Amino acid sequence: MPRVLVIDDDEESRTLVRAMLTGVGLEVEEALDGDDGLRKFRTRPANLVITDINMPGMNGHQVIMSLRELNAAVPIIAISGGGAESKEDLLGDAMALGAVEVITKPFEFQQLVGAVKRAFVNWDD
Repeated sequence: MPRVLVIDDDEESRTLVRAMLTGVGLEVEEALDGDDGLRKFRTRPANLVITDINMPGMNGHQVIMSLRELNAAVPIIAISGGGAESKEDLLGDAMALGAVEVITKPFEFQQLVGAVKRAFVNWDD
C-alpha cells in the first residue's frame, strides 16, 4: 500500500487529508511541521509527500528543497491557503522547486485524490 507523508502545522488540515486518503486505501503518516516531516522521511521514506507552504520554522519551500536533496524522485504535492504572498505565487514557487502538483486551500476531495493519482503514475484505486 502506498504511504503518504502529510506535513502541515494545521491539525484540521492534516486530519482532513488523512481522512480523504485513508478512505481511498492509502497509508498516511502525519508530521506537525517541516522539521518533523524531514525527520520522519529520513526514518521511513514515503512514496508521496504532501506539504503545506506556510508553516512556522521551516516553510514548505524549504521542505521541498530538503526533500529533493534526500530523494530527487519522490513526488511532492504542495498545498497553500496563502499568506503574505498570494497562494498562486507561493504555489508557483513550489512548482519551480520541484513540486509535481499544487492545490489551493480549501480543496475538495476530488482535487486532492486527482492530484495524488497524477503524482502516483502507477497508482490504481
